[in-house]
Amino acid sequence: MDMIQRNGFWWPADDDWCWRVIHQEVPDVDAAVAYAKGRDVAVQAGGNVGVWAAHLAKSFRWVDTVEPVAINYACLVLNVPENVRHGHAGFGDKPGTLSMQIVPGNAGAHFGKPGGDVPVITIDSLELDACDLICLDLEGYEPQALRGAEKTIRKFRPAILIEEKGLSERYYGIPRGTAETWVMGLGLGYKVREKRRADVILSCD
Repeated sequence: MDMIQRNGFWWPADDDWCWRVIHQEVPDVDAAVAYAKGRDVAVQAGGNVGVWAAHLAKSFRWVDTVEPVAINYACLVLNVPENVRHGHAGFGDKPGTLSMQIVPGNAGAHFGKPGGDVPVITIDSLELDACDLICLDLEGYEPQALRGAEKTIRKFRPAILIEEKGLSERYYGIPRGTAETWVMGLGLGYKVREKRRADVILSCD
């Protein structure tokens, strides 16, 4: 697997896009962190090459992340500090497997389809002792990952950041806005606090 170092991080050598823009999104992550009531545990995915996880690791005791694309995950392992717990997997609403659809030239645009050899786990299966932030950028798979985090959300009521740019509808036939509507429908007092570019930030009162 060919890698190259750019801006202090290891990247897949064929990525020509993600490394140029991902750092521009860090302020959106920081905006979500501001709504977190504690600084114990953040859950972040997709892990990509670890830029967001490494950034969150400066603010939280632990960061849990997964990344389903093998070359991205290999880079992530090299890029993140010791307080990032990581796995080669994807988050979903139930255990299963994914087949990753690779978008050439953009390490952040790959998306999954059911089946294949990549494990799918739920956030609930992590059995966390705390959860202050859930930060999801899953190329349209956010609704499924959130459903797999319902017990965690009900127990800890973390701040939540989700990407929303219509990919759930394009790739999975799930209408745009489903993820944020589902969170607000849990009856826990979640409200949309900010919309920043393609990201939606929700938190409880």
